[in-house]
Amino acid sequence: MQPSTPEPEKGWSPSARPDLLAGQHLPPPPQQERSRRKRDALLQSALALFAERGYEGTSIEDIAHHAGVAVGSFYQHFASKRQILLVLMDRLLQEASMLTLEAKSAALPDIRDGIARLVRQALQVDWAYAGAYRAWREATVGDRELRTLHQQIEAWTAQQLSLLFRVLLLVPGARQGVDSETLAWELALLLLRLAEIPLEEPDAVVASLTNLIYHGLFTDGTRNVSYQVQIF
Repeated sequence: MQPSTPEPEKGWSPSARPDLLAGQHLPPPPQQERSRRKRDALLQSALALFAERGYEGTSIEDIAHHAGVAVGSFYQHFASKRQILLVLMDRLLQEASMLTLEAKSAALPDIRDGIARLVRQALQVDWAYAGAYRAWREATVGDRELRTLHQQIEAWTAQQLSLLFRVLLLVPGARQGVDSETLAWELALLLLRLAEIPLEEPDAVVASLTNLIYHGLFTDGTRNVSYQVQIF
């Protein structure tokens, strides 16, 4: 069963990347190098502490001290712990968007190898934000607005995968009658959970996901072919 999609009155569709920072009233990006370094240090400290302690176990004071800045400096850049989490998640979605753009015109000399490369890149992006994923999952439990945003993230992720699968199903040897939307939803939810568990040796997971996608889309007798992916 697919998760519920975002409410129509929100004016959002899965084709658009969720805007996690709408209405956040963030201060303008710092112009001075010293201020930029402080802001980046706060973001990296929040990411590390969220991974180690979770959302509830991390305080603003913890983040500031870990970053080596005064607590007052935190509030010069972020209004709350919730807001710094939103900034981290927005950065994650930006990087995921770039991965989609790179994939849209990728030349795949071998379909299976191309799928494996895309899977590995997606996991690397996700695992770089494992702390944000852990904190996000905890924070959404008691926050209705964040739960709505999470539904949008799920829907957007599934839509990106569905677009890719539809293109791959045009390749000779693709299976007929594949429910690419359901496959995309299932893989999106799996990737979102795997994102919380970085692995030092990801080869087995990459191989497993590659086989799942490849055999879900192509017949077993399909020969390796070269194909130019055009997602959009």
